[in-house]
Amino acid sequence: MAITKEAIVQASLDILNREGISALSMRALAKELDIKAASLYWHIKDKRALYDLIAEHINQEIVLPDPIEDPKEAIIILALEFRRVLMNTRDAVEIFSQSFPGTPSRLETIKFLLAELTKLGVSKENCLTAGNLVNNYITSFVADELRASHISAEEAQQFGQLFGEEYEFNMEFEKQFLYGLRVIMAGLISE
Repeated sequence: MAITKEAIVQASLDILNREGISALSMRALAKELDIKAASLYWHIKDKRALYDLIAEHINQEIVLPDPIEDPKEAIIILALEFRRVLMNTRDAVEIFSQSFPGTPSRLETIKFLLAELTKLGVSKENCLTAGNLVNNYITSFVADELRASHISAEEAQQFGQLFGEEYEFNMEFEKQFLYGLRVIMAGLISE
């Protein structure tokens, strides 16, 4: 098998989806590719470079919204799309959190978000912070959603009762995700 960046990414995704990020090491990747670990370093510098490659590959699955007039709606569509993509690969949130968003597809996504935030009225001075806020909301929500997706309705009810009878742990994740986005948007608009 010719060792290409595409082959490295695919082997990495195979390990991630089968065993999780804790099993993704340079040694395990080399074994998956049927090469010596030292040979892998000819193709990628280190584990962070590997995470950058994987994150770029995952990010390429994001379909940016067509231009629409309402920037708030465009941001919500993008956020839902990013959430969907993160949910498709095991430990994608961790990969994104440990990689640098400087690859072409990730930059395109960030520039889209920054442009929509600017249209929304966020100042240039605060745009990167607002973009980070939206990104961090999406990734942390997905991490929480993935953890919660393994509990039963009964366990969710018991969990909600830990905070008092009047609180409910809502398993309608998309509804909760959209609520959080709307809260963030309201705060950004009132900046």
